[in-house]
Amino acid sequence: MELLEFCQKLPKIELHAHLNGSLSPETLTVLNTPIEDIKTYQLLTKLDCIEDQLNLAFTLFKIAHNATNMIESTYLATKHVIEEFHKDNVIYLELRTTPRAEPQMTKRDYVNTIIKAIREQNLITVKLLLSINRGHCLKESEETLNLILEMHELYPDIIKGVDLSGNPNVGIFSEAMFIKARKSGLKITLHCAEVLNNEEVKQMLEFKPDRIGHGTFIHPTYGGSTENWKLCSDLRIPLECCLTSNVLCNTVQSYKEHHMCEWVENNLPFNINTDDKGVFSTTLTKEYFYAAHHLNLSKESLYNCSCIAIDSSFASEEEKLKLKTYLKEWKDKHLELF
Repeated sequence: MELLEFCQKLPKIELHAHLNGSLSPETLTVLNTPIEDIKTYQLLTKLDCIEDQLNLAFTLFKIAHNATNMIESTYLATKHVIEEFHKDNVIYLELRTTPRAEPQMTKRDYVNTIIKAIREQNLITVKLLLSINRGHCLKESEETLNLILEMHELYPDIIKGVDLSGNPNVGIFSEAMFIKARKSGLKITLHCAEVLNNEEVKQMLEFKPDRIGHGTFIHPTYGGSTENWKLCSDLRIPLECCLTSNVLCNTVQSYKEHHMCEWVENNLPFNINTDDKGVFSTTLTKEYFYAAHHLNLSKESLYNCSCIAIDSSFASEEEKLKLKTYLKEWKDKHLELF
């Protein structure tokens, strides 16, 4: 069987998907996005100039956010994103987003609407991670965290974790807020080492989050420090890898030179994700294929990626067992694919 077809058929686990960045051109059409914006949305992967790619990426994120500035469009967007992941044979999905207020909806409305869309679908298991934007001031971040904690009490089966995201060049990692979130029973994932900042990376790793996102500049080969790499290796914190996102954002030079190879070579836990499948015009099938093709992963390794991702997920132990059972039964029925 062709590798790409195998990647499509393989049941997959997505742990790093930003809701608004996951809006496809088809979803934007449903949301009545202006046709000019939809055409712009399809240009990113066709540009050769890195500077132009980065500038366009910011434009695309703005288009996506504008498309979900009302309760109705937020609901439809969430519904369609889940459906598209389901069509890509994703069996477990963790969506993440920062609670946001718009003229026609509050932050609470926004979160409630996403939860409503998650609850009213029965395609796949979906969890919600709510983000704190490191670019926001401390007061706003604390208000966001308080809302997250309130919503977690109401929907503990859906809201499973807190994420630190936003522009990595601004703001700081406020450890106290994440200690508070952890004490409330929430899992923690941090966008970590997206830019070179060894001091902050050390602080984040010593905090021992449940997962880290990207992790580009941790290994010394990529500008990180020997101390941080040893700490990362010793702690074995699962890494959320987003290959196409890193290549198009120019934080890595190519798929073949992606830092994920260090996790593969050192047998450290990692999972493969899309990050922003709409903005970067990708799918989880494509990301698995790129990992296999460029980093020489076997079909068995790809299967193991899904298994390890289940262990790294924020699902309940009962849900993890069901997912593992499903994956094993799938393999037993499709041994000829390997």
